[in-house]
Amino acid sequence: MWGTRFVPRIKLLQSTYFRFALALTLTFAAAYLVAIWLAFQAINDDLEGRVYQSVALQAEEFENAYELSGRSALVEAVDAAARAADHEDEVYWLGFADGRYVAGHSLASPLSIRDGDTAGPRLSGDEDDTYRVVTRQFGDLRLIAARSYEESDEIKEGVLFAFLGAALITFLLATLAGGAMARAGQRRIDRISSTLDAFAGGKMEQRVPLARHSDDLDRLSVRVNTALDRLQMTVDGIRQVSSDIAHDLRTPINRVGIQIEALQAELSQSPALEGRLEAAADEIRQIASTFDSLLRIAQIEAGTNRNRFEIFPLTEIASNLIESYSAVAEDAGRSLQLDLQTENPTLVLGDRNLLTQLAANLIENSIRHCPIGSRIQLSVGSEAQRAWIEVRDDGPGIPATERENVLARFYRLDKARKDGGSGLGLAIVKAIATFHKARLELRDVAPGLGVRVTFPDYREAMRERA
Repeated sequence: MWGTRFVPRIKLLQSTYFRFALALTLTFAAAYLVAIWLAFQAINDDLEGRVYQSVALQAEEFENAYELSGRSALVEAVDAAARAADHEDEVYWLGFADGRYVAGHSLASPLSIRDGDTAGPRLSGDEDDTYRVVTRQFGDLRLIAARSYEESDEIKEGVLFAFLGAALITFLLATLAGGAMARAGQRRIDRISSTLDAFAGGKMEQRVPLARHSDDLDRLSVRVNTALDRLQMTVDGIRQVSSDIAHDLRTPINRVGIQIEALQAELSQSPALEGRLEAAADEIRQIASTFDSLLRIAQIEAGTNRNRFEIFPLTEIASNLIESYSAVAEDAGRSLQLDLQTENPTLVLGDRNLLTQLAANLIENSIRHCPIGSRIQLSVGSEAQRAWIEVRDDGPGIPATERENVLARFYRLDKARKDGGSGLGLAIVKAIATFHKARLELRDVAPGLGVRVTFPDYREAMRERA
């Protein structure tokens, strides 16, 4: 459950839509952060400029007082400003050039203070503060005026917090919007993919639903639907031609067979001629069987029997086949055994008749192509909630290079040509397995060949049907 639960999320993270949305979101976030930095720098410069202007304006007022009324007015103005000011915010000191105090706030080492930014402790202020200092010279008197950056720093902190909060909210909204866009786009791509999967699985009437957005995916969907229409017409035409040929030829062949059987009855007194007619009748029956198999494959590939699907255990099929074929195998000089490799239910969702034919074809192949004395085993089991059925024997087997080829229609190994058969037995098995979305595997069981068909979990198959 945990593995399947995260598959859609992983799929979304790997999608082009999500990567595009993520790249766009990151680009937007980077641009937004750069804009915030530039705006913050501008605000910082403005606030620091305001602090300088404030202290410079106060120094200018002192200078005006000195020019208008002399030294005494300057001393009074500095004392008044110092009394009115908060020492932690503003500092005013007036003294002689050698550092002797005259008016304002007292400073420990005024001679070391110069214009520009100065740390708070040097001005007897807050240790965490920095001050903007402006100095002026009035004859033998020196003025030190300073203003703290504390207020501007608080404003900058508030602005920065607001900027970062807005950036975070914007980034989250952009991420959510990008994720929603990615999900919407991925759903449309998934619909195209599921349509193609369904089409490949035999549901040739399936088409990609159009979202009517008139965008690139809609145009792609139209092209896909057009291609599927043409492919369906081609496949239907091929199936119809194959079915028509098989059907139209089967009738006259059956008539020839009936006529040969009638001749056999009339010429029962001529053993030589009767033997030839018997051989001809066998060939006619083989040809008729071949056409029956072709029709059967066409019907299976057309998917006309899905309404016959039901849930049942494979053990039922296996038990019935053992009962039917044990005597056949024994008459042919082979042995057939049943091997149930699990106590769990081997439930599958499928067509009971088709799966019976699948297993029967595998048993008949082993009886036909294995030497006398061979042992044939019909096994049923389950693994990871997936039921399987297998027929294995200790015969000559099939070379690994030929195992894919023998699943094709009419393909027979050289030895198989001597044993008879139409070359369609495994082709029917493959068609039935594909029809049930089962995995068909031919493997070496040393000695001999094992053919295993593993079916999907019937619960997943039910959900897909729904």
